[in-house]
Amino acid sequence: MSNLWRMVRTGWTILRKPLVVPTRPLHFQLEPVIGCNLRCRMCQVPDYPPERAAKMTLDRFRGIFDQIQPVRVALSGAGEPFLNPDLLAMVRHAKAGGAAVLTTTNFTLCSGKAEEIVDSGLNLIKVSLDAARPETYAKIRGRDFFNRIIPNIEELQRAKARKRSATPFLRLQFVLQSENLGEIVEMVALAHRLKADSMYFQPLETLSVPDRKEELSRGVEFESLRRQLEAARDRAAELKVGTNAGVLLRSLPNYFRKYQAGIPETPPQRVCLLPWFSLYIAVNGDVRPCCSFAEGNVCNLGNLFEQSFAEIWNSEKYQALRQQALDRKLTYFICRNCVPNRLRDFLSLSAVLPGFMRPCPSVPE
Repeated sequence: MSNLWRMVRTGWTILRKPLVVPTRPLHFQLEPVIGCNLRCRMCQVPDYPPERAAKMTLDRFRGIFDQIQPVRVALSGAGEPFLNPDLLAMVRHAKAGGAAVLTTTNFTLCSGKAEEIVDSGLNLIKVSLDAARPETYAKIRGRDFFNRIIPNIEELQRAKARKRSATPFLRLQFVLQSENLGEIVEMVALAHRLKADSMYFQPLETLSVPDRKEELSRGVEFESLRRQLEAARDRAAELKVGTNAGVLLRSLPNYFRKYQAGIPETPPQRVCLLPWFSLYIAVNGDVRPCCSFAEGNVCNLGNLFEQSFAEIWNSEKYQALRQQALDRKLTYFICRNCVPNRLRDFLSLSAVLPGFMRPCPSVPE
């Protein structure tokens, strides 16, 4: 079955929303590793040396991929993907299987790897930066690596030019929090200078670090955030940098709930569409609804090292999850803090997922 036909069938499935889904998911996110070499203040992922980080093996990844045969794969989760020495081999296997592949990285471990990254066929690399200035970066991410990452990005762009490759496309990531609000527009300018294809502004998530929520949210006011995002949206349009600022602005009251005290009693009144076409796979094989469930075992739908994917995808647990989504009564506190994407939001993601949502152009001769 062609990928185009699978996408058409999946679109029809999303519109109908049956409890038993006749199509395999188009997308999965897989956790290559648990552990990180940074200590970001908005994250609880453990700070592990490479030898202690729990890693997904290449053979197990192949087994998972070959069962599901997704159209798109995200290799990221509760850890720094490049701590897994098999990461780029996973990329190559997924590419050979016809999937588009992205990874999210702090890019601190990639010195000297630019050509190998380009040669892997990786479609999109998302670099978590969170700051436009070195001193802000060090405060937020716990290590003074800003002046290591920028040269790594520049070397990646030079390697792409040498090899006349459009990929991997580059997206910079920026978690909106008290320490960096004054650098939102500045971050768009940095993205343009680094020839990034898109700039993604991530609303704060503090469910895994509730004791830090007040500190991370302090001084974040609705009107100030709105003005900053409007300025970033306009600057990005001027510089031709893709951004999700417009998507955030359309639903800013919902996103702003994340900065207020407590967890909302009810989720926003939208149906979460993910249970019909996507899933998250932890390093130990556990299947979870999405990346918001990465840290902890709040919702485990099965284990791919113990069951086949077919047994899990339409199990009683998965059907119950879909029914809760339809009823807008997802009981998990994580869901109450979420703002599910609408279909129109998914359709607009190509601006911030270049090379992942549509075929990648080649660099002209």
